[in-house]
Amino acid sequence: MLTLLASVSSVLTTIGNLLLAFVVLMIMITIHEFGHYTAGKLLKFRINEFSIGMGPKIFSKTKKNGEKFSLRVLPLGGYCAFDGEDGEATEGSFNSQKPWKRLIVLFSGAFFNFLSAILVCILLFGVYGETVAVVNKVYDYAPGINRQLQQGDIIYKINGKNVFVLDNISRYMDDEMSVTVIKPNGEQVTYEGITRQEYYSFTVSSVEGEITSSDGTVLKQGDLLYRLDGHLLYNKNDWNTYLNEAGETCTVTVMGQEEKEFVLTKSQAQSLGVTESWYKGIGISVSYQTHKFSFGTALLRVFPYCGEVALLIWRTLGGLFTGAVGMESLGGPVTTIAMTAEIVSYGFASVLSLIVLFSVNLAVFNLLPVPALDGCRMVFVLIEWIAGKPINRKVEAYINGIGFVLLIIFVILVDLLKL
Repeated sequence: MLTLLASVSSVLTTIGNLLLAFVVLMIMITIHEFGHYTAGKLLKFRINEFSIGMGPKIFSKTKKNGEKFSLRVLPLGGYCAFDGEDGEATEGSFNSQKPWKRLIVLFSGAFFNFLSAILVCILLFGVYGETVAVVNKVYDYAPGINRQLQQGDIIYKINGKNVFVLDNISRYMDDEMSVTVIKPNGEQVTYEGITRQEYYSFTVSSVEGEITSSDGTVLKQGDLLYRLDGHLLYNKNDWNTYLNEAGETCTVTVMGQEEKEFVLTKSQAQSLGVTESWYKGIGISVSYQTHKFSFGTALLRVFPYCGEVALLIWRTLGGLFTGAVGMESLGGPVTTIAMTAEIVSYGFASVLSLIVLFSVNLAVFNLLPVPALDGCRMVFVLIEWIAGKPINRKVEAYINGIGFVLLIIFVILVDLLKL
């Protein structure tokens, strides 16, 4: 009976998380369309319909001025339909408006998404704090000047630029840099001349059987070997020399957020698969923690944070064309809903963080010059403005229509390829 109740509770929780995920995504899409709507109203555009959702109507109400507000079945979209948006320019239609007005209306959807990301980020940073990189260990092989850094220091700025934990913080680093940290007592200190160097390391490529540390951590492929019986490893000869000198057992130290020691028999150590490699670093390891800055500091970090999120998305999109990022990194509507539902289960702070990421993502994506997206429509308006006459409206409509169909097929295929 208890098992059945637990199963029912789990199913209900999953359904609840999925419903919340749909709500979160619909709010972001509605904000985007409301941006178009607001700009259109301010600039006196004629609006036929504002719809939340796609597909058959659930509810519809028409105002005295002819504007229709609709709620539709499919919670994966929405639109703000302007009069004459895809047709020839007739009096009062969308395409009869001045180009600069149309550009403002088209841009306003992305602008509202970015604005909402900033507002949500203020709430997130001000109430819950943000994830920061904290010095966990300063290794004894680090250059002397780098050893000024201490355990517990928050990596706040590098070369005067705010550091955000969005991807690997090493992208902020140069071979020589200034590093500003916040000490555990709140003091802000800047260290000049911190150097990044190449270090030699062994990476575990294979492990026979299961080898665990005293706290139960399992030695695994990809771990970086740091010491053997207390001796630093500078090259392959060091490994062989210290292994030959070892007794029946030896202690291997693995580098990570926390050092881990594994006691191996000599035969286990000899059977370890290791790959020699070089990596660049400053001789520290970091862990990631939530830290709440003062409201003033948090406010100052919101704008650059949202800018960094936008740059991260641009880098990811660029990586798709260069091959640096694989297609498996993309997700269609099913993947997005599933990921959102999972993150919803982590708590409200995680939901806010996701809203910031998705809102900026939606803004950037819609500004791409891809047929059917706002960015492509803006390109057509700019061409009309520069040339003094529009591209054939039927051609433009065909391009956007075909682009929309291809876009839908693409996002569905992205999800299908993940099955």
